Amino acid sequence: MFGKIKDYLRKLYIAVFYRNDTKLLTMPGKKDRDWFIVQGFVGTVFALLTGATYLTGLFNKVNAPEIVIAYLPIVGTVAGVIAIFAGYIMQTIKNRKKFTLILNTILKTMIVLIAWIPLIFPNQNASYIMIAIALIAYALNNFMGIAINSWFVDLIDVKIRGQYMSVRNMIALVAHLLVPIIVSAFIDTSSDQYMAIVIVFTVSWLVMWAENYSFYKINEPPLQPPKKKIKLKDVLIVPLKDKTFMKSITSISVFYFIWYLSMSFATLYQLNYLGLSYTFISISATLNVILQFIWYPVIGKLVDRHNTDFLLIVSYILYLIQAFLWGFTNISSRYVMTILVNIFASMAIPLFSLVVFKAKYDVIPAEDRSLYDGFYTALIALIIAVAPAIGNVLKDSISVNVRPFGIFEVPQFQLIFMLSGILLLGLILLNMKDTVKLFKEARDRKNDNK
Repeated sequence: MFGKIKDYLRKLYIAVFYRNDTKLLTMPGKKDRDWFIVQGFVGTVFALLTGATYLTGLFNKVNAPEIVIAYLPIVGTVAGVIAIFAGYIMQTIKNRKKFTLILNTILKTMIVLIAWIPLIFPNQNASYIMIAIALIAYALNNFMGIAINSWFVDLIDVKIRGQYMSVRNMIALVAHLLVPIIVSAFIDTSSDQYMAIVIVFTVSWLVMWAENYSFYKINEPPLQPPKKKIKLKDVLIVPLKDKTFMKSITSISVFYFIWYLSMSFATLYQLNYLGLSYTFISISATLNVILQFIWYPVIGKLVDRHNTDFLLIVSYILYLIQAFLWGFTNISSRYVMTILVNIFASMAIPLFSLVVFKAKYDVIPAEDRSLYDGFYTALIALIIAVAPAIGNVLKDSISVNVRPFGIFEVPQFQLIFMLSGILLLGLILLNMKDTVKLFKEARDRKNDNK
């Protein structure tokens, strides 16, 4: 009986997540791919337990400045500025698995420690100690991420990478479906929300060890050494001289600036100005997750088969819609608009993430992968570090000079969301021209070959 149940569950698992795709199931290396899926799942659980929403709660506890809170959703990315040195440092790493296990243990222990700081240092400096620990931990996380990406790319065949990533991400979505609702309900119903968050962070430390075990079970192929020794100046010069690489990341970089000009304030806006509960935010995000189950298999195949330039523009359009929805979101419409934002986010997130991953590694030379990856991570981190600061200046200026009017009940937030939407429209139109040109050139070449 148990054998039949196990067999049924296995078939159900394959049908739901793999869509019965035999290529993914039969290609060599399935055991390693399966453990990478486990790692993706438990890593997601840790990220959810210690995510921006609960970090915001911790920093609210110590009365942190709004600008500090605004950076919390992107603190991990901002810390990636230091990843510019990844290529230089990674050339000294001989064992990516060992490197990953050590860093994962250190940095995630530090993240868990953040929750305990207000108890250890119950004074006005607590928020600065917390943000310093977060920056160090997430800086280490970016180095680890580059090592994992290198490891991942060496293990996963390029022919199935898009579809496999969609499967891996779909399974991780199960965590998105369950963890926020359970945790948020626990926090919202606790008499002391701060202590509830401390408990959640402490539980996440146990999850870290499960992730370490999954890393341990994944084989590591031989690391391809760089063709020549990387000098410190190469971390900038080599990627900047590569016109193909720079062209491929230009519009992506501009997108990140436009998006985080305003969207770094989204969680702050939801919690402190719209008055949304942790539970409602989690439930609306659950809708996002459920819909991603539908989109991921489709998007995975699209990314493997079609031009990434066009798909990137489609993702920009989806983000454009979200920006305008945020702009129209006020206290009166907060519930409906939050749900609509999550519906469009459910399409934008998987499309953008898979397209960017594929587009990036399509142009990065294998022998200098860490060098280019570090440059890209640092560039995006720098952009995301600067964008909220500029957005904060705009927000404060609007707050002083613009009074609520019409549907703009909280204009300092709604108007900068609208600004992101307008700028995204410009980016879309600019890139659409180049994409149409590429499409016509490809069509002409096809006609010439007939």
